[in-house]
Amino acid sequence: MPHQALTTLMQAAKANRLTAPKDGEFSTFAARDGVPIRYGVFGLSAAREAGRGTVMFVPGRSEFAEKFFEDMHIFVGLGFAAGAMDLRGQGLSYREVEDRDKHVVSSFDDYVGDLDQLITELEAAGAPRPYILMGHSAGSHAIFRFLHAHPGRVERAITVAPMIDINSGNVPRWITNRLPKLMRLLARGHRYVPGHGPYTAEPVGWQNKLTHDTERWQDEHHLIAENPDLRCGGATFTWIAAALGSIARLRAPGFAEAIKTPVLMLQAGDEQIVDNAASSAFAARLTNCRLEVIDGAAHEILKETDARRAELWAHICDWLSLSAE
Repeated sequence: MPHQALTTLMQAAKANRLTAPKDGEFSTFAARDGVPIRYGVFGLSAAREAGRGTVMFVPGRSEFAEKFFEDMHIFVGLGFAAGAMDLRGQGLSYREVEDRDKHVVSSFDDYVGDLDQLITELEAAGAPRPYILMGHSAGSHAIFRFLHAHPGRVERAITVAPMIDINSGNVPRWITNRLPKLMRLLARGHRYVPGHGPYTAEPVGWQNKLTHDTERWQDEHHLIAENPDLRCGGATFTWIAAALGSIARLRAPGFAEAIKTPVLMLQAGDEQIVDNAASSAFAARLTNCRLEVIDGAAHEILKETDARRAELWAHICDWLSLSAE
C-alpha cells in the first residue's frame, strides 16, 4: 500500500481512536456454557461491497474491545469489517468473581469454544469472508489454541506480542510453575500474584514495560473512567495457573506443526512481559508463519508511538497484499 495513503488512514484513526467506527454495535452471545460474551463488529455494509473480509481483535490480559478502536478504524478504512470480543474474565464479558479488580480465569480451554461461537455469530450476521483473527498477548495465545482446535474456521491470523510463554524475569522457573498450583490447592488462588493488585489509574512502573507513547497510554484509563465496569486489575494465582497449563499445551510436540492457517507474528523488540525466544521458537515450528520484529517497541505495540505503529502497519498491509484504491 502506498506510504502516503496508509499515513492518511492512520492519522484519521488516531484522531478518532476513542470512538467506535460507524455501522455496527456491541452485543453479546451465549457461550457454550451459557455465560454472556460481549463482542462488536463495525463497518459491515461497506465491507460486504468491498469484499476484503472481517477482522476481529482478541484482547490481551485485562484488556477490552475499546482499546482497539484505532486499529478498527484503519481496517474499516481499508474496506474490512472490524470488531473485537472481550475474553471471559475481563471487559464486559462474564466474570467468575464479583470483584472486577481480580483477574480470575480457571481454564483457557473456554476461550476456544468462545472463539468458535464468535465465528458462528459472524456467519449469522453475514460478515464477509475471509475471516482474520488479530490478537494481542494472551489474546494471541487464545488464537493459537483456537487455530489448532478448529482448522479452517478462519482464513488468517495476526498475532501481536504473542504470549507463548511468560517472561518470569529473575524468578526461578520452578517457583513460577509450582507456586500458583500450590496456592490453588490451599484455596488461595484468588489472591494477587506478587507485583499485582487492584486496578489503578496510576500503575507505578508499568508504562515503560508496555508503551513509549504517554498519550495512548492514557487511553485505557480514559475509557475506564467513562465506564468503570471495563476495569480489570492484576493477575491472580488462578489466572497464572490456567495460563501456565495452556502454555504447556502450546509448547507440546506437534501442536504448532498441526496449525496450517497463515500467521503473521509481530514481536516487540523491547519486550518485557512475554518471552520472545519462546515466540520465535514457536514461529519456526508453524507451517506458514511470517515473523517480524518492531525494533524498540514495548509489549503493547498497538499503543506505541506513531513511528513504531507505522512499521507494524506496513508489515500488515504487505502481508495482506493490500493496495490503495
